[in-house]
Amino acid sequence: MSGGATCPFCARAQRVFLESPRWLLLRHADPVPIAGWMMLAARAHRSGVDALTDEEAAELGPILATLVRSVREETGCARAYAITFNEAVPHLHLHVIPRHADDPATTSWALADRYRAVARGEVAAAPGSVAEAAAEAVAARALPALARMGFVAAAR
Repeated sequence: MSGGATCPFCARAQRVFLESPRWLLLRHADPVPIAGWMMLAARAHRSGVDALTDEEAAELGPILATLVRSVREETGCARAYAITFNEAVPHLHLHVIPRHADDPATTSWALADRYRAVARGEVAAAPGSVAEAAAEAVAARALPALARMGFVAAAR
């Protein structure tokens, strides 16, 4: 990784749940707006999807599909959004976010308002233990399928 200490993904500033030679699976950093909010980051410091190698690009779809299924199954959400901005941290990472049918604050663009409200402390974040347990469950559910793509449980 070439982003150095200023890049939280290159510096491994937060817990990695699963890893492969090219990818890291993490949960959203604290404060977590919604339990089950996961992130998939390229291991190499890539600026965006267009900077992926052919091998990384070929893996992205199957990994993302597995992760979305695992988030849905573990959280019971109606659907899961997969988005990437790479603005605050210019290292490719994709957010997989649970969308709960009974929570209008998780609908498309309302989610951005919730994210900002949690960051400002106006809305409670998911408790750390709940977010951690959800991430562990998602990772455990995804691992059998992701192991075929070289993923292993990351050392704690």
